[in-house]
Amino acid sequence: MFIISIKTDFSAAHHIQGYKGNCSELHGHNYHVEVSVRAHKVNSIGMCVDFRNLKEIAETAISGLDHKNLNTLPFFKGKNPTAEHIAQFIFKRITDNLKGSFSLDSVKVWETDKYAVTYSE
Repeated sequence: MFIISIKTDFSAAHHIQGYKGNCSELHGHNYHVEVSVRAHKVNSIGMCVDFRNLKEIAETAISGLDHKNLNTLPFFKGKNPTAEHIAQFIFKRITDNLKGSFSLDSVKVWETDKYAVTYSE
């Protein structure tokens, strides 16, 4: 099996309701997103999926997040826009648009250079 990954990024603001600390205030992050798909075989030219195509799929999934206050988006109504929920949101958006002989393995969201969450189903 092959795992194919791309990285992309977006910038957004959020605050975490109910959190006791600085993150309860509105603040921003430059999020990094790693999207990984799995495939069992390569095509006639030796590729499972074109990196460019996978990046386009990922960028389409995050396009509604860039330069937004995540707390105001419908998906996050009733839940905090934590890295966990952001990764889940991106995973679901990609799953809805993924076609081909590969499947989505995971979405990893880096909130900082040191802190990340990976979501998979």
